[in-house]
Amino acid sequence: METSEEKKCCESKKCGCCCHKMGGLFIILIGVLILLHTFDVFSGKVLGIGIGVLVILMGLKRMFRGMCKCCDKG
Repeated sequence: METSEEKKCCESKKCGCCCHKMGGLFIILIGVLILLHTFDVFSGKVLGIGIGVLVILMGLKRMFRGMCKCCDKG
């Protein structure tokens, strides 16, 4: 039986490492890109490239999510 100290940080949802915050950050950046395009700050081509890069980064983060050192303690 695990004590509370032996639990992985991801199970308790209290981990503060940046790898757990990246998904939300990518979503915020996609929203910012869409708003900037809406206000004609840049063209649609830049929007497409920016969102494509962010989606690729989200996929890479998801692929490597098991490699978080703070979650590998137990």
